[in-house]
Amino acid sequence: MNTTHSRRTFLSVLSASAAAMVGRAAESRAFPVNTQPYKPLMDQYYEGILNIIRGVRDTQVEKIAEAMEKAYELKTKGGTIYSNVVFGHFAPYAGCRDIPGQPWILPQYYSLLGEPFRAMKKGDFLLTNIVNMDMKTNWNEESDDWKKAHDRGVFIAGITNNYFKCFRTPPGAYYPRRMELSLEEISNLIIDSYVPWDNGLVSAPQHPRFKICPSTGIAQLAVYWACTASLAHLIGAKGKGSSAAPAKKFLDLTLERFQMIGSDRPKIDRVAEKWADLVLGRDARLFVYGEPFKAEEGLSGNMFVADAVGAANGSMIAREYSGAVRADDIVLIGSVRSNHPGELEVARAARGKGAYTVASCPFSTDGDSAGVRLFKEVDDAFTTYCDEKAGVIAIEGFPGTVCPIAGLTGNLVHWMLTAQWADHMARRGEMPYFWQGMHETGGMEYDAMVRPYFEKRGY
Repeated sequence: MNTTHSRRTFLSVLSASAAAMVGRAAESRAFPVNTQPYKPLMDQYYEGILNIIRGVRDTQVEKIAEAMEKAYELKTKGGTIYSNVVFGHFAPYAGCRDIPGQPWILPQYYSLLGEPFRAMKKGDFLLTNIVNMDMKTNWNEESDDWKKAHDRGVFIAGITNNYFKCFRTPPGAYYPRRMELSLEEISNLIIDSYVPWDNGLVSAPQHPRFKICPSTGIAQLAVYWACTASLAHLIGAKGKGSSAAPAKKFLDLTLERFQMIGSDRPKIDRVAEKWADLVLGRDARLFVYGEPFKAEEGLSGNMFVADAVGAANGSMIAREYSGAVRADDIVLIGSVRSNHPGELEVARAARGKGAYTVASCPFSTDGDSAGVRLFKEVDDAFTTYCDEKAGVIAIEGFPGTVCPIAGLTGNLVHWMLTAQWADHMARRGEMPYFWQGMHETGGMEYDAMVRPYFEKRGY
């Protein structure tokens, strides 16, 4: 798994020749001249993510339905359904078993190494966004891949993403091991998530090496929840009716909620400007917190924290919340609930120390905003426009609604805030540092080279 800890471990052992290697990698990478009119960075992110969701809705719903019809067919014949849409930082925790609205019909296995892999057989179904299943941090090492399962007769539906080679990956874009097998070679069917091969959606003139602010987390989970809606319908209706309609409904609702987030751009700009004031004027640090959820194999974590801290194309300044917060630090709390006790406690503790607290969260639960709520406990808050107790899709035979959107809208707020903070910083001549993907050619060397400069500046 591409985690913060693996990144730190790997960077700590890189050699002193990193700068020279970055120079050679940079020579092979042509930087296009930006001749487009200036567009605020949050607008670039917002428009980019809308294009991704529209692309999935307009072109991939039938593919999603086809995949889920196959999964349902195999299940009725005694096959087992597996889901392994966990690569990246956001995905493994955004689809945990205990996320409200998760019906667990596409069970998200953090890892299928060992006995699960050996047990997979002809007639089973796998939904995945991974090619090399053991996810080694050394992208040049030999590793197992899903082709072995495919060759055994497991039906694999692959979701395109920026971490593994697919039809849109340019030659030489990734380290050699990542270029050997493509998603198409291990899959019976491809669902295109519309993620660009290089992940980032924001072109900053002051940061020409790669685009910043990742898109893969939102895109992967939008596809995953659309698949869940389709399969849930098939299970509830015993295979009858349209398997495409629920997937399209989920994506329509996601677009609708994203457009609501877009209406808050003036407030996002104001908060992002205050972040820049605090970072440059008060040496503020940025902490991110959210309720932990349990993944399989006993792991736990939070989707917003995981995506913010150390992710490819993400900001270097973001760190996981700790109690060591001081006055004028920034604490961002991402929540899928309105009144989770742990999040309330962090908000009060951080605010009590003089930190600037910001939250993205539902402002109510099924329309009820009375009583203690997270948005009332912070200095500034953004509604996620998702006050449902669970998901947004009602399915016959399921006790509650399934397929939540709150995680997607919350992550959208986070990356729009990050993009616009970078915009305000850049306008003052202080462009922040961002991580390049460790799987991209020159990415590990670039990160190792710039990290000391980030640590000296703090942003």
